[in-house]
Amino acid sequence: MTQRPWTHLVDHPAARHLVAVRLAPKAADEPAALLTTLIEGLCPHGDFALLTRCEESCAVTLCAFATPRDAEQLASAVGAEETEDYPDWASQRAFTLDEPTAQAIAEAIEASGFAVGVPQHRAVHDVSFVQH
Repeated sequence: MTQRPWTHLVDHPAARHLVAVRLAPKAADEPAALLTTLIEGLCPHGDFALLTRCEESCAVTLCAFATPRDAEQLASAVGAEETEDYPDWASQRAFTLDEPTAQAIAEAIEASGFAVGVPQHRAVHDVSFVQH
């Protein structure tokens, strides 16, 4: 579906599904663009929204999804694990976007032919990605 503004999608977090992305310093030049391209390449069925904010330990990009299937698809693609850090959400998973993970995502995007303005890197490990 479509990326929406955070406030339009996250009116009731208890009805939404979250994948939190802990951002390692300098892991990617544009982590939000990288994540958006990955999510769009996974062909979500419902709407999604991203919000980057500073938390106590690091910067975090919150990826909110209208459907559990879309959150699970992203979580599976990047190896996100269940977390209890965001208790107001219907489901919650998290992973760290470090340099090897960012490189793997970029390569998966490149291999799929869906690269749109994402820096290209060599992958260290595999990331599942739906091809168009």
